[in-house]
Amino acid sequence: MLVRDNAGMATSAALTEVAAGVFELRLPIPFEDGLVNVFLFVDGAAADLLDCGMNSDESVAEIKEAMAQLGAKRLRRLVVTHIHPDHYGAAGSLAGEGMADLYIHRLEVPLVHPRYVELEHLVSEVHTYLLVNGVPAGEAEELSNSQRALSTVVKTAEPSVQLDGAELLPMGRRHLRVEWTPGHSPGHICLYDRQDGLLFAGDTLLPDLSPNIGLHPQSTPDPLHEYLDGLRRLAAFEPTLILPSHGRPFTGAPARVEVLQAHHKRRLDQIVGIVGRGKETGWEVALELWGPRQNLYEKRLALQEALAHLQALAVDSRVGKSVTPESVRWTPA
Repeated sequence: MLVRDNAGMATSAALTEVAAGVFELRLPIPFEDGLVNVFLFVDGAAADLLDCGMNSDESVAEIKEAMAQLGAKRLRRLVVTHIHPDHYGAAGSLAGEGMADLYIHRLEVPLVHPRYVELEHLVSEVHTYLLVNGVPAGEAEELSNSQRALSTVVKTAEPSVQLDGAELLPMGRRHLRVEWTPGHSPGHICLYDRQDGLLFAGDTLLPDLSPNIGLHPQSTPDPLHEYLDGLRRLAAFEPTLILPSHGRPFTGAPARVEVLQAHHKRRLDQIVGIVGRGKETGWEVALELWGPRQNLYEKRLALQEALAHLQALAVDSRVGKSVTPESVRWTPA
């Protein structure tokens, strides 16, 4: 049963009304801050959903319970910001024939099967990528196989609609514009309600963290520059409220974007210094920046993040990049 708090918002455990007819549901995940925010948009007996958490019995049951509490008998539309498991994982349990229509950016679609269904080619590709970027053979074997665990928390679904960006989508009783913001993932999207200034920011604009921006076999060639460009576009909207996928709703997009831009500028300057001291591989740069990590997932993210920054520096001619079949090397410009 829904109750009202002092601010007049409807709440029930992890369910909160964040704007008229829009409900945030916080679902459990085993990383980040332990939660991912998904959003239900209610339109009478129908509801639309932005992101869907991981594919676990607990998580899917929470979505269905939230819909029941809101009086929604049918999930009409599932829009996914990007195909990382905490945003896309339950897609196959909620969307497909006889269920919701799945909307996803077209650049995410070809990433799904290699990542979650037909893993062998991607595992081999990642293994080579790790070796040429300086990861020792034993660790490269371990890190490349860590991808397999993600397939257990993802149930895939075929998209009904492939998005390009700039579409106007009906979500509940609102109309939200699709904003393509690559960087964290090639087809990452945000949704923006121009009328009320609501920005559903996914993982692009977070209140406390900088999302992982990584160069890897499934990324675009220059993800950091793309990410920073997307941040500038979002800041220009000056939204009245930002609803992120992790953390709490917040305001002040231009100021937050300035902080993130300054963070990445410092990181870029640090890496120029590290390369200048003779560290030539992405793995050496990552170890210099963040030190050794025990967690396999964190090791891969650190390497990917270092490589994205190195690539941006090479694009800007601040470091040199040389490649052979055996290695990728970074040198002072």
